[in-house]
Amino acid sequence: MTGYTAPNVPAEDVTPALVRDELLKCFESANSEFMQVLNQPVDDQAIRAQVYQFVTGVFQNCGVSFADPSKAGILTAISQCKANAESMMGPAGSGIIAHHYGEMIKLVDRLSDAN
Repeated sequence: MTGYTAPNVPAEDVTPALVRDELLKCFESANSEFMQVLNQPVDDQAIRAQVYQFVTGVFQNCGVSFADPSKAGILTAISQCKANAESMMGPAGSGIIAHHYGEMIKLVDRLSDAN
């Protein structure tokens, strides 16, 4: 398991849209790892569809625009995604969740507060 790594892009290129798109990639990676932990087959296309539905649903439930997110909105959505993943995976997923959350926070921290 290699896990997701946040892209190393110049700070001026870190936009809310980039962070939102990376959140989808991050969750796809985490879900693939969860499937491996659970000895389930990994279907990348199915995972991609499930992740998109899950993440857009979290944004909507948090009152955050998926199309035009803000830094604060992304932080809210990421925190909710983390809580949801923790309740679904329990202790078996804690290391995976911590790694992926840490990588996403690296990106969010590089977002300007004006976003």
